[in-house]
Amino acid sequence: MVGSTSKETHFFLDITSPSFQAKPQPARHRMIYSLLKEELDRPGGIHALQLRTKTPEEVERELARKKDAQGAA
Repeated sequence: MVGSTSKETHFFLDITSPSFQAKPQPARHRMIYSLLKEELDRPGGIHALQLRTKTPEEVERELARKKDAQGAA
């Protein structure tokens, strides 16, 4: 995070991408870690990273389940 004045080193990313299709969570996370490798390796860079990775279809199913649960209440 070159040029940032923030001292924050812990981040949460919620990423939805069709690129995650047919990939297990560890493979999805490796994809993201490879994109952020330089920042993760840099002293003072990202220290902790929490990821939530889903496909658009997974998001749609999750929203449908929530909607069904609200309708049943």
